[in-house]
Parts: sequence; structure tokens; C-alpha cells
Amino acid sequence: MKQMAILCVDDEPTILYGLKEQLLDQFGQQYLIEIAENGEEALEVFKELQADNCDVALVISDCIMPGMPGDELLKYIHQVAPNTLNILLTGQSSTQVLVNAIKHAGLYRYVAKPWQKEDLILTVAEALKAYLKDRQLEEQNRLLQQQAIQLQEKNLRLLSLDQEKNEFLGIAAHDLKNPLAGILGVAELIQEDIGELSKNELLEYAGKIERAAKQMFGLITNLLDVNKIESGNMKVSLQLTDLLPIVQQLFSEYYIRAATKQIDLKLVYDQNRYPAIFDCALVYQVLDNLISNAIKYSPLGKPVWVRLYQTEQHVLCEVQNEGLGFSPSDLQKLFHKFNRLSAKPTGGEHSTGLGLFIVKKLIDAMAAQIWCESEPGLGAKFVVKFAMP
Repeated sequence: MKQMAILCVDDEPTILYGLKEQLLDQFGQQYLIEIAENGEEALEVFKELQADNCDVALVISDCIMPGMPGDELLKYIHQVAPNTLNILLTGQSSTQVLVNAIKHAGLYRYVAKPWQKEDLILTVAEALKAYLKDRQLEEQNRLLQQQAIQLQEKNLRLLSLDQEKNEFLGIAAHDLKNPLAGILGVAELIQEDIGELSKNELLEYAGKIERAAKQMFGLITNLLDVNKIESGNMKVSLQLTDLLPIVQQLFSEYYIRAATKQIDLKLVYDQNRYPAIFDCALVYQVLDNLISNAIKYSPLGKPVWVRLYQTEQHVLCEVQNEGLGFSPSDLQKLFHKFNRLSAKPTGGEHSTGLGLFIVKKLIDAMAAQIWCESEPGLGAKFVVKFAMP
């Protein structure tokens, strides 16, 4: 809790210092007791206390003073600090002055001069008790408002998750329906014409079933990965590892696939080792997705590059194609979940809208970095950067 203060104001030094001593005896251990000899000085002291992050709980001011009178002082303080309680010391004050102080300065009490010490101490104690009660209520209200805001944010988050869940189910149902329909259709054809089908025709049908099953398997794998990531169950094991063998393995796996689309997959590097800190399984998944996408969205007959290079503190891997690239709006939602971008696969391949979202989450989990450099019509280059030891 902030330091609290009582400000005393009177133009008669004897009365002012006597008042201070009385308050110090009773309240000095809990409150600062500050004094001022006129209204103008009191305002300066009040502003200094506020600047020092001190709560002025109570102002006790004489009414008749040269310059700014007490009721005007309390009126100003009430305007800038309505929680501060005010007591007016009155000797010859008119009823109208008291009415104005009550109306415009939120006057808590007035005390006639000369006062009895016991009466003054009791009045001040009641004022401070009321001030603390008001502050406690204010703090409770603040906490309740904060809890209400947090509850509202949680409700909005739940609504968003519910909407996302519905979108998720819709996409999953749609993307699973097509390959399932294909499998059922091929199975029915085989059952109807089993006696008339040649070996080559059976192999062709088996290939269609395999492709549809792989499409379904890829979608389910992505959905499980998303669930693992968002539930916090993904395990990360960061180690100092050579990136080159992983890239070479992926290159060899995708070289033939790229060739079926007349794509020349190129691997470029100039060192024997590229040691960096990452999780081998997660890196394999990241680069597998990036290389697969580069081929998937590359026009027939165009090259795709995979490059490795090293700076003083980082190892970087680039995957680049010469496809349609991304528009500025595409780049803004590139790594978001379930976003279908303007670019389409060039060979009829399937896309779930989850791959780059998963890639970004895996990269973040390894404290690495990823970004995309692209212009419409000029292809896209994804860059992944890993820290070196």
C-alpha cells in the first residue's frame, strides 16, 4: 500500500505546529504529517506528495487565511483528488462559507476553534477510518472490474475457440469426405468388375486408394500435431546437431517426386558441416513441409532450390521456388491456422491449410526463426534460421 499523509494548513504558526504535534502523537506511525502556512503553499505540498506517489488521506485547513481562503483550497483539492477527505477549522466563519465548503469541497467535518484535543483526535480518527474503508471498497471494485474483464476475455476466447472448433470440424469433414468417397468408389468398382480387371487395372485402382489414404493420413497427422501443440504436450529436445545430413536425406526423398513434375530440385551448400541447436525430429518435419510446399506450388519445369549457409552466429536454410508467390495479404496470414492462400497447388495436390501454422509453432518451440520473402509472380523463399553454439 502507498504511504499516506495528512496535510495541515493554518496561517498561525503556533496553532499549526500544535496541531502537527497532536497528530504526530496519535497518527505519526502510520501517516506522514505535513504542514503549510497558507493555501498556495498547501497546494505545492499537495502536488509534491502526489508526485511522490503518496496518498493524501486528509486535509485539515483553517478557514480564514490571507490569500487563498480555506474553503477555496479544499474546493480545489476536492476537484483534483475527490477521495481525499477535508476538515475545515472555523473560528468566525459564516454559515454560507460552511455551506459552500460542504457543497463544493465535499467537506467531511468542520471543527470550531479552539478545539478540544480529544474531540479533534476522534474526528480525525473517524475521517481516516472512513477514508480507508472507501479505499478498500474502491480496491474491491477495481478487482471486481478486473475479474469481470478477465471473465469477458475468457468468454470471448471460448466463443472464438467454439467458432474455431466448428470451422475445424467443417474443414476436417470436407477434407476427409473427398478421399473417403474416392476410396469407396474404387472399392465398389473393384467389387463389381473383379473378374474382368487386369493386373494393371488393379494396380491402378490400388494406387488411387493409396493416394486417397495418404491424403487422409496427412490431414489426420496435421490435426493431431495441432492438438499436441495447442495442448502443450509437444516435447522438444534441443541439441547441437549437424543440419546437413537431415537436408540431404530430405533432398534424396523429394528428388524423384520433384522429377515427376519436371521440377529440378537443387541442393546448394559449400561446407561439410552446419552445426546448430535444434530438435532433429522437429527440424525434419519443418523442412519436409517447406520442401513439399515448394514443389507443390512450383510450376511444371521450374527449379526449386534448397540452400544451406552459415554466418558467424547462425545456420540458415532457404527453400525457394519460382511459383506465383504471395500477395501482401497472403503474407500477413501466412502462418495462421486454416488459412487458404491465393496460390494453388500446380499438380492437383491437396492442402489442409495447417502446414505453415504447424511449421511456425515448431520453429517457435525451438527458439529459431522463420520468415518468407515473396512478391506476386516471382515465387517465394522461406528462410529458417538456427542459433549456433
